[in-house]
Amino acid sequence: MKKIAVLVLLALIILTSSMTTYAIGTDIVGPDVITKEANNILTITDILSLYQSDVGSIILSEDNYTGYGNILGVHTISLYASNGTIAATKNVEIYVVADLGNVQCVTDYKDIHVKIDQILTPSEIVYTLENSGYIEITTTTQMLILSNTYTENAETPGVYLFEFRLVNSAGLDQTYSSQIFVSDSNDLFVPDVVFVPEASAADQIFNFIINIIIFLIVAYVSYLAYQAYKKHKKNRKKGI
Repeated sequence: MKKIAVLVLLALIILTSSMTTYAIGTDIVGPDVITKEANNILTITDILSLYQSDVGSIILSEDNYTGYGNILGVHTISLYASNGTIAATKNVEIYVVADLGNVQCVTDYKDIHVKIDQILTPSEIVYTLENSGYIEITTTTQMLILSNTYTENAETPGVYLFEFRLVNSAGLDQTYSSQIFVSDSNDLFVPDVVFVPEASAADQIFNFIINIIIFLIVAYVSYLAYQAYKKHKKNRKKGI
């Protein structure tokens, strides 16, 4: 009986040691929402760099973003990290919008990520936050900057605070705070070749017609100038 009990205990220990404990959404630290502009490049590698985990390397367990990053709408990804015993997961929404600004992306609607060569003015920061949906600007909106550690350090990697107050005629009086993450541009993707799609047959015909029209206009203007010159020369001979 004792041997059976010992065997059962050993089996339970082995089974327990091999089980993975899942901690959903608690051990992967990073934004819940990412906003990017449709025409800007934001790779999965860029996205994963926004996250940290104390339970292991972070990988994708589900990817509904790749291949759709230039399509307006909301796309989702799921992150997974594990050390073999503890596993963590996190679901992320990626909002693709038509216009965001000269930034890499915006996280959780309010935190801006840029490279050192993407320098923003205070007004550009505010318009980016408007495009991300964090604030609303009307024709009567006025802004007072409360704290700005970014502008003087725009070309230095680091994390900076931009805090401001907005008021408008509708009665808005609210303080907003944004962090601006500046990273080194050395890790920018610098292409050896930029591919430009060939013009379609319709575009080629259109461009050909435009070139002919331009040629005819230039020729006609040149003809008029030549006729005016001849007339002027003839009048000079007549003493007119």
